[in-house]
Amino acid sequence: MALRLRPTFFSLTKNTNQHTHRLNVFSSPLFNSRQKHYLAADSETFKRRLNQHDGKLVIVDFYADWCGPCRVLSPTLEKITSNTKYSNGKEVDLFTIDTDAEGELAVKYKVSALPTVIALRDGQVLEQFIGAQPPATVESWIKRLST
Repeated sequence: MALRLRPTFFSLTKNTNQHTHRLNVFSSPLFNSRQKHYLAADSETFKRRLNQHDGKLVIVDFYADWCGPCRVLSPTLEKITSNTKYSNGKEVDLFTIDTDAEGELAVKYKVSALPTVIALRDGQVLEQFIGAQPPATVESWIKRLST
């Protein structure tokens, strides 16, 4: 009998006066169950995570649904941050932030073009890049920041 491991995926919805926020959290038992993807996260979830100060690398992907390069880059980030082989065996959390829904966060982090990807640790910005990058470039960037 073969053992089948399935990724854990759950979705939470929060309604406000202006927007409906959907928080999709993805965690894969194949790689590391404490590694999380916060897809289309709202500002409250983002703030709570950054206040944890656990030393873990957090990658933030600022995107918009209408942005073609964003649709290319986001799956690459999800794949790379799901596998610790790209991060020197360390956990990496991924946040995707929809700039149309979370404009204040985009302003706070001075996002002027999409996609913008920012790496943080303990709430502090380490580095960022703008525009869709080849997977090999993203892999080496995350690996370098994970040391």
